[in-house]
Amino acid sequence: MTLWECEMAEDTKLPLDANNEIATVAKDITYLAFQGILRSRDATLETRGGNRSYAIYDDIERDCHAYGVLQKRKLAVVARPWQVDPASNDTLDIKAADMVRAQLSAIGVPAADNPGDQVVMASNFDLVCFNLLDSILKGFAVGEIMWDIDGKEIVAREIRPKDQRRFNFDTDYKLRLKTWSQLIPGETVPPRKFIVHTFGAKDGSPYGIGVGSRLFWPTFFKRQDITFWLTYLDKFGSPTAVGKYPGGTPAEQQKDLLNALAAISQDAGVTVPDNMVIELLEAKRSGTVTYEQFARYMDEEMTFAVLGEAPTSKGGGGAQQTAALAREEVRLELVQADADLLSATLNATLSPWLTAYNVPGARPPKIWRQVQEAEDLKARSERDRNLFVIGFRPTLAEVTKTYGGEWEAVPPAVVRKTDALPAAFAEAGDNGPFTDDLLANRLAVESAKPWTDTLVKIKSIVDSAASLEDLRDALIGAFGNLPQDELVKVMQAGFAVADLVGMADVADGQ
Repeated sequence: MTLWECEMAEDTKLPLDANNEIATVAKDITYLAFQGILRSRDATLETRGGNRSYAIYDDIERDCHAYGVLQKRKLAVVARPWQVDPASNDTLDIKAADMVRAQLSAIGVPAADNPGDQVVMASNFDLVCFNLLDSILKGFAVGEIMWDIDGKEIVAREIRPKDQRRFNFDTDYKLRLKTWSQLIPGETVPPRKFIVHTFGAKDGSPYGIGVGSRLFWPTFFKRQDITFWLTYLDKFGSPTAVGKYPGGTPAEQQKDLLNALAAISQDAGVTVPDNMVIELLEAKRSGTVTYEQFARYMDEEMTFAVLGEAPTSKGGGGAQQTAALAREEVRLELVQADADLLSATLNATLSPWLTAYNVPGARPPKIWRQVQEAEDLKARSERDRNLFVIGFRPTLAEVTKTYGGEWEAVPPAVVRKTDALPAAFAEAGDNGPFTDDLLANRLAVESAKPWTDTLVKIKSIVDSAASLEDLRDALIGAFGNLPQDELVKVMQAGFAVADLVGMADVADGQ
């Protein structure tokens, strides 16, 4: 065996330590774990949080704009329908999926055998997901499962959200509960009791890094800006009064002048000696940047951080519509990512736990949300119309599924008793004014296009066709070499001319 063959043989073997982590937290030179407890890598939280810790991120939601964009992002996920799919077509796997689906639908509902023994929070699966999405702001979110027995099943009666400040993570990435008796490192928690959903984790940190780290400064600057803005408005609405008195004025008269200045804001008039002067110091501002512009700029920065894009006041018309479409596409990507990450957490915790308790031996089903762009019904209707022109039509069930509502077939066109063919193919008698006018108007419109000769050929095919199928086949045979879009136009024109000729003939027969 050659040296190269020996090396290749060695390369196919898995090293003994390949399944062990080498770059562990204990060896991390950039990170110090205090008493076996990991610290968050969120620099904003570490430098500005202090004793308040994650409460500084709760303050962010006091800003109306920050609260609005955060709600928009979280609700965009919760608004999508969820479903549970079995791991396979195996009977046991299908049973597990049915069980998980039923339990998720019943979260927050008291047990049937003792409905009055417990007070259940307003809870459902969407609310559970909404609470776990608090990790978008803070980096991680914790939900405690309240297990119960309902008949023969172990059920997750509730999943209660918990404050992030109550928990630590140790160097094994395990959750620990801070208590008065064990603040550090904290009490160990039982298995299958808490769900932890992490967002924006770097270097595998279970604390994650939420968008609150980015939103803190824009909201802080905006808050300071509004404080100065209110001061400016107060000065602008109620200018500062300035009193002037001659040198050597007695202290008593100076006090009277000060009282007169204080009375200006409340009384209709004041009196002062003629040797004293009262002036109003009006607020003045220079420059082009206003307090409002700065506040709106901070709002745009928040929108960028949360939704990935911000509205702009520049441009108009088509430019604004294009920007709106771009924002929608960006947000759809975020919704898909948020939904996938949340589903991954649930599929690693709640789904296998429920399956292990209630359907041993089954493979856990997959929980996921359907995130897809809403279909443009106008474009869909155009496509359906083009398909109809070339001889295909959707079923009534497909129409109802696509467009919603209730539908029924349009009654067939009225035909002459003396003719077995549809009105569109009736043999015309004299070309009265009805036929001449309709065809003249139609040809006048179509002649604006560079294919008037084509219409003449189409008219000849219409006259010789015996049925709709004959017309379709004849048009495809005569114009089948055209590009698809041009062929669609020819088919539309052919059926339109046939319809006009038939309508004229029916009118003549009446």
